[in-house]
Amino acid sequence: MNKPLLLGLSLAILAVSGLVIAAQMYGTLATISYNVINNNSNNQQIQIIPINFNLGNITSGQSGSLNGSTTVSIPSNGTYDLELKEDVLDNVFSQFIATITIGNHTIILQLHENNDYKIYLTAGKYTVIVKITYTVSQNPETKEVSNTPFLLLKYEQDNDSDS
Repeated sequence: MNKPLLLGLSLAILAVSGLVIAAQMYGTLATISYNVINNNSNNQQIQIIPINFNLGNITSGQSGSLNGSTTVSIPSNGTYDLELKEDVLDNVFSQFIATITIGNHTIILQLHENNDYKIYLTAGKYTVIVKITYTVSQNPETKEVSNTPFLLLKYEQDNDSDS
């Protein structure tokens, strides 16, 4: 065989072998993960620990009332919407009234009537007191409800450019 051809073939095999060995001679020293959050956005959340009203077993015609309180942190000035979720209470109660005291405001929400109220709140912490008064219908729908939201507070719109 021709010596220059044999030498060239040997060098090619040696070069390929060197690349394979070099490719296997490294390891990952470090990795990185991150998620950039824009802290200048107005997408802040209301902080609430929900009040849990447990009515237990209720029967047709039964009436009662319960009180509860919590602390709510409002992140920015604006209009907030208090809403009584009728779909949770409908076909069970003939009367359901939620009286909400937040700051210097007292709001009364009722099933089938005034179930929604808009309120302007400034940023800060509020003690919220909720009293519910109810009467079960004479022919209530049979259902089991557990830890289902029935009273909501949500940000509606920004009314203050400094928020």
